[in-house]
Amino acid sequence: MPRIERFRERIGAIFLPEADAAEVTDEASRVPDVTLLSPDVRTPDLAPGSLGGLGPGLPPWRICSTSLRQGCYTIGYKPFGTTIFGTRYRGTLRIEQLSPGLRFSGDLYRYRLLDWPIIEPPIFQQAQSLGADKPPTDEAADTGGTIPIYRRADYYSYLRGTGAQLWSIVPWHSPCTFTLEFEEFVYSQPATGFSGNFNPAATRKLRFVLGQTLPDLYVGLAYDGTTAIGTASIRWISSSYRRANLQLFTLQGAAPPPANVGGTTMASIFADVGWELAFTDGGTINLPASLAGVNPNACWSKPDLHTLMSSVPTYNPAALDSVWNVHLLAVPAQLVAPPNNCSRGVMFDSSLGADPNDVPREGSATFSDDGYPAGEPPDGQGGVSYDLATNQLQRNVPRAFLRSATHEVGHAFNQIHQNFELGVDNSIMTPTPNVAVVLGTAGIFPDQINLAFNAQVKRHLRHLPDPAVRPGAMDFFGSAIAAPEAADVAWLDMLELVVTPSSDRVALGEPVTLTWTLTNRAQAAVLAPDELAVESLVARVSVTGPSGKITFMRPPDIESCPRILIAPLEPGASVSGSATVFWGTDGFAFERPGRHLVEVIALWSVAGVPTAVSGESDVFVSYPTSSGENEVAAQLLHPDVGRAVATGNAAPFGSALERIRAARQAARTHPANAALRRIGLGEEPKGRGGGGSR
Repeated sequence: MPRIERFRERIGAIFLPEADAAEVTDEASRVPDVTLLSPDVRTPDLAPGSLGGLGPGLPPWRICSTSLRQGCYTIGYKPFGTTIFGTRYRGTLRIEQLSPGLRFSGDLYRYRLLDWPIIEPPIFQQAQSLGADKPPTDEAADTGGTIPIYRRADYYSYLRGTGAQLWSIVPWHSPCTFTLEFEEFVYSQPATGFSGNFNPAATRKLRFVLGQTLPDLYVGLAYDGTTAIGTASIRWISSSYRRANLQLFTLQGAAPPPANVGGTTMASIFADVGWELAFTDGGTINLPASLAGVNPNACWSKPDLHTLMSSVPTYNPAALDSVWNVHLLAVPAQLVAPPNNCSRGVMFDSSLGADPNDVPREGSATFSDDGYPAGEPPDGQGGVSYDLATNQLQRNVPRAFLRSATHEVGHAFNQIHQNFELGVDNSIMTPTPNVAVVLGTAGIFPDQINLAFNAQVKRHLRHLPDPAVRPGAMDFFGSAIAAPEAADVAWLDMLELVVTPSSDRVALGEPVTLTWTLTNRAQAAVLAPDELAVESLVARVSVTGPSGKITFMRPPDIESCPRILIAPLEPGASVSGSATVFWGTDGFAFERPGRHLVEVIALWSVAGVPTAVSGESDVFVSYPTSSGENEVAAQLLHPDVGRAVATGNAAPFGSALERIRAARQAARTHPANAALRRIGLGEEPKGRGGGGSR
């Protein structure tokens, strides 16, 4: 059986903390019955609403119960001892009413502000009664009902709600309080950009003990265990959980998705999730001069779509610190027979090659003149029927067109295909061919299309951390977020995966071309993918270095809508894949000399069961033996060069060209320079100032 240790590292699994139903203590289940108290702790004269006096001379007690409104709250936390110029924290808290219980989560951002402005006496008195040395500031300020948006660079941590006690027994003249409990996950911000990560282990557990001061405003103390560590406050501001903007632009000759289908709009679809989505139709745009050679009626490339997005009047990536803004481009494309059709749309802003400004998930595109070809295969099945929409263009099928366009917008908010999560269904994030299959047994396509996200996606959009969903933060993570545990994987011993590097002896700084071939050694056909691409995450490449460090070769172009056809692989038949192994968005493959284990895991799903085969090969990295070899390694082991190798184009990436030239001058015959020439980066093309392209 293949190795299972550190399996999730080897397949590049991404951990995101996410709130689930929290344990809630309420008055119905936990408040004691006064008749059950022993006579020595009851008094005959009970104050109204009290449980009774708990002994001679002691004050009567009362039951407090808090009901929190659903929606978005501002949240503030100020550690004790914070100076005028010290760091404090603010953000948003989302509370969702379940039946029964609550689901709640929050995000904290760092900020600095002059200490303690003048505030109203009732808040001051309440804070003092709860033990605060000073009243809370505007950390949970009234925003006039507008959900606030903070700078990405200020993001600090995610709060996963784990429990709540919404009742308390307090002395008659003391304020009522309630408790919210959280696990806090601090975010690791990257050196550049905003696509960081969360550690799977919670940083600490927090507890907010709060009491109401003004309507919808609650203040109190934050605790780490039993120790009070600061003041805390929350204020309800909106019945929505989050807010975002969506701007539609339609290229001349294309048709926009319908604004309204039977009363359903994009804004109403997101309102059903609990989002306040401001939808703006920017009208028709012309093809910019920079795309003069592009045929808008053919399938579009991702770089061309990014160029088109950057030409619209409202495009401003810097604005993503103040608004969650997504662009939706409607372009014609075309309807052709599968598998060469344009796929109805794409979230194009997810790769280095298509995203020269390294700001992910700003835009999606919908293709009005692609559509619903006969015989298109869904994942793992034969050709489907689109019923009334068969061979129709999207522009002529309003319900399906609105669904498909919203699907691509969902990708921009980092949502993935549901066949990678709970399975296919009739919901927006299920691939269109699979929706047709679902309706093939219980409905008609497109009439019974459900224009809604399913419960799983709704939960993600409400409670995933801000960086995971807001545009311009974390990269699109694809099925890496739904990666299985090793114990849940079915390993197919009858399939053999052979991994072959271009060389098993390489110099430090040298890219390696890796190929892999999956062969059926059984006597019967086995269901397997028809291609093994890293961009779809069917093939996952990792490198274990001499120190035991595992680096997953996360591709810089994870497909948002991968075409994964699971079909019978006949006995003796093979399917292959390849990649340049040098740099991925998680780092370099070969950063130091010594033995490296290069592994490929082919991972797919059959009838909802994760299925895998693995293969591996050794690559030995030589020590530099001269100053020239040292210089080559120093120049090439730089992220700009890594990006250039990953995309096959050095021009967009800062110092990449300069570093490649310097490496060539330091040792022209070095194997790394020869490898760069093979992928089109070793020599500067004549008559051009940029690197080559694939």
